[in-house]
Amino acid sequence: MLSNQLLERLNNYPTKSVNLVIKCDPEKMNFISMVMNGYDRICLPRTRYGKEGILDLITSPDFVDDLYLILEDLKLNHDPSLEIIGDLGDNWIIAVT
Repeated sequence: MLSNQLLERLNNYPTKSVNLVIKCDPEKMNFISMVMNGYDRICLPRTRYGKEGILDLITSPDFVDDLYLILEDLKLNHDPSLEIIGDLGDNWIIAVT
């Protein structure tokens, strides 16, 4: 039998990932992806709609605050049109459609 404490921990599992959807200048998408890769893979950038400049940034819950700091810096210094347009959490069914 499993202890009640262990059962409670198993039922309150942590969020596996966070999927932020951003919109940026389509000409800056490659640059933004390379910046994210340069930060030792702080997130996995994935192009959703290239012509519209929409990217998914899939990250661990531990890196969300750092990711926001990087996005603020990118907006301030490189792409003023950059904005977060959605947070899909860890719902992969929505994230892959």
